[in-house]
Amino acid sequence: MSAKKSNAYAVYLLFQFCLYLAFSMATVLSVVYHLEVVHLDPFQLVLVGTALETACFLFEIPTGVVADLYSRRRSMLIGIFLFGIGFLIEGALPWFATVLLAQVVWGCGYTFITGALEAWIATEETGRPMDMVFMRGNQFGEIGGVVGVILGTLLGNWNLQLPIVFAGIFCLLFGVVLLRIMPETNFSPALEERQGLLRDFANLFKLNLSFVKGAPVLLTLLAITLCGGLASEGFDRLSTAHFLDNTIMPDIGPLNNVTWFGVISLVGSGLGILTSQLLINRMEKKGTIRRTGLVMFASAGYILCLFLFAASRNFCFMLTVFLLSGLMRTVKEPILTAWMNDHVEERMRATVFSTNGQLDSFGQIIGGPIVGLIAQQVSVSWGMACTAFLLLPALFLVPLATKAGRND
Repeated sequence: MSAKKSNAYAVYLLFQFCLYLAFSMATVLSVVYHLEVVHLDPFQLVLVGTALETACFLFEIPTGVVADLYSRRRSMLIGIFLFGIGFLIEGALPWFATVLLAQVVWGCGYTFITGALEAWIATEETGRPMDMVFMRGNQFGEIGGVVGVILGTLLGNWNLQLPIVFAGIFCLLFGVVLLRIMPETNFSPALEERQGLLRDFANLFKLNLSFVKGAPVLLTLLAITLCGGLASEGFDRLSTAHFLDNTIMPDIGPLNNVTWFGVISLVGSGLGILTSQLLINRMEKKGTIRRTGLVMFASAGYILCLFLFAASRNFCFMLTVFLLSGLMRTVKEPILTAWMNDHVEERMRATVFSTNGQLDSFGQIIGGPIVGLIAQQVSVSWGMACTAFLLLPALFLVPLATKAGRND
């Protein structure tokens, strides 16, 4: 099948499924690989994570500019090939320096995809509501993630390098397939007249900055993303420690502490898939959904679950609110993406979405150490509670975004 004859929506769903599959396969046991095969010490483990976050933060906007100037399709293809190369370096060469390099390579690949993917499908797919498109894409990503976790675990039990190497090979092969099937028919570059690479970058960045400044609804939605980033890093890093330190995880048959986390991950993904399907069914019947109400409900539910999770000591209750908090994030994020898409000019979509991704990374870089310091100096529970406080401003920003959107 040629790229021009391919269905963009079908390719988008396939891309989401395969990307999440490869990412989950590579990362499900990556920490174990770093400890047992590469023999990293705690400080080196932190450096590996820092290298990844730094790469994502630094390259996010420049790669979004590339997508808007040259081609969203080309940006995504570069990204998937960089993912493959990065995973191969990390899995095949078990040394600290190469693992560090790999984080930069596939972290850069990630930034070539984020922003460009959302902008590409929003431009190519004009026959479906974007809320439903992003929700369905998120659902396919969750399914791919479940498959990736299962494959990665099976391969890792044989050899810890295999999941990462196989994920790299898979990304490279998938990139070759995308060269054949991925269409791009509606793209037009953000700048018609070219003045050289660096000047084009500067001009488009200035254009994007002035556009965002003149769109209050976008500024408010970006602020909501920043709040989410401030809260998410602490929650993601401390939730496992909270389970291990502050409750007793029951031994039921083969379910020891390690296997419990795998089961929790799979159950959380299953709930996300089911909830996404219910929302899609509602959108198909009603034609649309009330974004403000849904985002407000998901944000408030997320904050409440974070507080309850931080205060809980009972395993069953802790597990329930943990799964619900993940569900609230699953519901909120694609709706926010679609909301933002409605207020972005087509020629600057990738750059604006990349700015959104950079603010999320910036929030994680700032929020993570704050929450970690509180957890270290006081307790993990207080650190978890802090993540909920960091998200509270989102409850005031959602109505402001609605009001700004009416006046836009």
